[in-house]
Amino acid sequence: MTLEGRIALVTGAGRGIGRAIAQALARAGAGVAAADIDGPSAQATAEALAGEGMQTLALTVDVACASAVRAMVARTLEALGGLHILVNNAAICPLSSIEEMSEEEWDRVLHVNLKGPFLCTQAVLPIMRQQRYGRIINIASVAGKTGSLTAGAHYAASKGGLIAFTLCVARQYAAYQVTANVIAPGPAATEMTRPWPEEEKRKLTERIPLGRMACPEDVAAAALFLASEGAGFITGEVLDVNGGFLMD
Repeated sequence: MTLEGRIALVTGAGRGIGRAIAQALARAGAGVAAADIDGPSAQATAEALAGEGMQTLALTVDVACASAVRAMVARTLEALGGLHILVNNAAICPLSSIEEMSEEEWDRVLHVNLKGPFLCTQAVLPIMRQQRYGRIINIASVAGKTGSLTAGAHYAASKGGLIAFTLCVARQYAAYQVTANVIAPGPAATEMTRPWPEEEKRKLTERIPLGRMACPEDVAAAALFLASEGAGFITGEVLDVNGGFLMD
């Protein structure tokens, strides 16, 4: 699954699943722009890739800000010379209950998790349409299909919306050879879930037939496949990476 000659932009690449995806795409030969709201973490990812001799770029961005997203895309084109693959991974996941969550928290989750992918996708589509090639990979969650068990309702709503948004992109841009797909991980052992109560993580793990939570590399392997030429005839798909947590 070589990606030689391709340029990828990965949001939320400073840690966890985003960093693993950036590494997988770079090791397959792609130039990678690693973007994150946490500039030092994005820089750490880029430096690690550069240390392996890979073409890379670190970007600091708030994906919920349209002007920042446009600047991120412009900088990627300027520094790396193109843009063929977009991975919308950046997300936040507060654990507030419906009764406890504030309007401000609801808005922030939807802004990052749903508005962010919209803005990033909107910014890259003219490029992909003109070159008649593109891979858009959105990282959603099993919570977007089932409702959340531990994460907040705003998180689940944002991921369900991201799935629907992806299907719209897939339908509207297939004529330009742009594919759009979703990866829906189940419970994963990442920095995001590290603060969750241990009892909750134990209960979730017991519901996974393969007997463990996902690791970032599990999701990265799926992203590498969807970015590759081998997935060129796949669009509008939701790829579950959940160890059997949800079988549908």
